[in-house]
Amino acid sequence: MSGLATGSGIIAIVLMAMLALPAKAAQPSFDCDGARSEVEKMICGDDALADLDLRLARDFARVLSRASADQVPELRASQRAWRAQMLKCARTGDPRGCVLEAYTKRIAQF
Repeated sequence: MSGLATGSGIIAIVLMAMLALPAKAAQPSFDCDGARSEVEKMICGDDALADLDLRLARDFARVLSRASADQVPELRASQRAWRAQMLKCARTGDPRGCVLEAYTKRIAQF
């Protein structure tokens, strides 16, 4: 019986130690150490926005891989224009909501 109690005690200690570890924060598709804009910094500090950024990056890469060579410049220009607009969310009354909506709409386009 004492072996069972000891084993249970070890399991409890391991579980408590795991719960004490911080959860791994989501990482966006860009390097947060180089984040300059307020929106980039917000994305780096928000798991949901970081996840959306990763999803958009994956979706965009998929679209680029399937595009013809003559479509690629237009797609890249469209993405740059979208990003420029999204960065302007910092100047709105609800920057996070604006960024969330921007990502949601852009992902739906792909």
